[in-house]
This record gives sequence, C-alpha cells and structure tokens, in this order.
Amino acid sequence: MLRVVLTGATGYVGQAILDQLALLPAGTVAVRALVKKDKVFPPRDFVEVIEGNLPDLPGNLFFEEPHLLIHFGIKQVDFLKTGFYETNVLGTHNLLQGCNGNTLGVIYGSTLSIQGSRSNVGVVESELVQPETALERSRAQAEQLIIETMSRDDKWAFCLRPRFILGPSDSLLMKGLILLSRLGVRVGNGDQQYSVITVEDYAQVVVKLSRKIAVEKQDVTADNHDSITEQPIRCALNVAYKRPVSFQQMFSEIRSVKGINNRVKTLPLPVWLPGLIKWIPHTIAESAATQLQSIGFNHCCDVSALEQLLGDDITQLDGVEKLKRLLQQEEA
Repeated sequence: MLRVVLTGATGYVGQAILDQLALLPAGTVAVRALVKKDKVFPPRDFVEVIEGNLPDLPGNLFFEEPHLLIHFGIKQVDFLKTGFYETNVLGTHNLLQGCNGNTLGVIYGSTLSIQGSRSNVGVVESELVQPETALERSRAQAEQLIIETMSRDDKWAFCLRPRFILGPSDSLLMKGLILLSRLGVRVGNGDQQYSVITVEDYAQVVVKLSRKIAVEKQDVTADNHDSITEQPIRCALNVAYKRPVSFQQMFSEIRSVKGINNRVKTLPLPVWLPGLIKWIPHTIAESAATQLQSIGFNHCCDVSALEQLLGDDITQLDGVEKLKRLLQQEEA
C-alpha cells in the first residue's frame, strides 16, 4: 500500500500526480488531499479530501500508517499582495511539524529558477542557489527547511527542480511562445535552450520516486537479512528531458502545427535589458523582465542524478516531439 498526503491536489501538477496514482492497481494507493473549502475537487475513489490550509493544518491530515508527504501546495502568484512567506515557508514548516513517526519522507515541488534567472547551461544541483524574486526566495527557504528536518529525522527528501513544465494549463512557457508565434516575434537569435518536461512525465517522476521510497521501507520491515536496503537520500533533483529544446525549435513547431505564416520579426535581447527593466518601480515591469529572462536566456540543467535514481526511461524522451503532441491535442 502506497499512502500519500498530498498538498496542491487541485493544481496543475497535483491533478497530474493523481492521474498517475490512479493508474496503480486498485486498492494499492490511498491519498489524503489537503483542499481549501472554496476549491472544487473532482472526486476520486482512492482520495480522501481533508479540508484545511497550510497555515492552519487539520489534525487528521497524516496517516498513522507508513506514508509519504508530497508537497505541491505552493503559492505561485501574489494577487492580493500579501507575499509568499506565509504559504510557502510557514506553511511548509507547519507541514513538517505535522509529520509523525510514520512519515517516510517528503517530495517537494521546487523549481530550477531558485538557481537564478540569468543564462544557465548544464546546471547541477550542487551549484549555489541564487534566488532573485520573493517567490524564488520562499521556495529556496522551503527546500532548506525540508532537507534540514528530514536530515535530523533520518528520512527521505527529494526537492524536485524542473524549469519548464509543458501541458494544457501551462501559463508560463507554452502560452508565451504561442503568443509570440502568432505575433511572429522571435526573441533573440532563437538559439537559447530550455530544459522541459511535460506535466504528465513530471508526475510520473513523482510517483516513481514515491514507490522507490515505499519499496525501500517494505524491504526494511520484511526482515530479509539477505537484501541490502538503501539509506534515506536527501537531495535536490533536476527534473527534465536530457536534451534541451531551443526557442527556435518550439517557435517553428508551434507555427507549423497552428498554420501561422506571418512574417517573422526578431526582437534583440541584450543580456542587460531585463535587469534594466526591473529598475522601473512597477510590478508589471518586474513581471515583464522575468518573462524576458525566462524566454530570452538559456535555462538548461543536468539530469544525471535523476537518471542514477530512476534510469533514463523518461529523461531520454524528445521534448520537441512531446510539444508537437500537446499542440496537436489542442488543435483537436
């Protein structure tokens, strides 16, 4: 039995994780999902909805049997201008305080962007994090809390760092590139490369890591003295396909699938421009600068650590082909 406490269950990645868990044999998975009262949650027979929120956790969230915490309850946008600390840092702290002796470990949905928004190629997990925005700082702090707490308790911790997660509800890269493609605007020379993964494959990674932890626990409790069990691992993990995709590849694929034939114009992007825009004292300017950094610079990571844990069944997949399938599904 795989028991999971899931935060962010109503979100983009949370729903994809539940879709993947639903593919496991019936009766082998049980989920307690933390859901706010005002959120609509599609019912699933293996999911028990626990109403509550991160700053004020309900007492019945965690199982009394061995279980994992999969934490994707992350505040991404600050519509009310209340900051990110309460949800992303204090909320994570409260979750960790709520863990009990049967909590095997934590899988946390972090982001590669905490290592900086400037041009990066081949980023590895051991590089110094350089969060630049309040959101990035809150997620870096959450990572630190998780690693420190699980190290103290000798439990598992994986802080997952994707850069761009492609899917129908992707509000960052795909929607931005589709808009630019329709306008016929190529940012920079088009050679800038991104580490990507679809939300479906990202969720598969989460479930594979969950099962890895659960299997190790079963090996320990089976009293099988002939087997060698793995000690709990606590680390950040880059999550993406091994081969990055370029702006030009995605731009061309979008225009081809959607039948866009207007003239292409190039928007030069000197490396200093986003930094200059950020000096403008307005939230729209900061958002525009962040978007330019996301689309105009290299954002590539090394996924060797992930491959060592799970193999390369997912990392070897082709990001351009995955994008094409997503676009074709949209058109259908």
